Amino acid sequence: MLEKINVQKVVDFWNESAQRNFETAEFLFKGEKYADCLFFCHLAIEKILKGLVVKETKT
Repeated sequence: MLEKINVQKVVDFWNESAQRNFETAEFLFKGEKYADCLFFCHLAIEKILKGLVVKETKT
């Protein structure tokens, strides 16, 4: 049997993970590691969007 997911927990997971990735991007930017910074910015945006999808679709 499938277990019902806690939507807010999943949204929080994606948002917290995105925040950590953005903090890493800031660190890399300050170190002039721009290509790596861009990757972590992309990763953070992707995770924010995943959180929004979960929030809106409740799945």
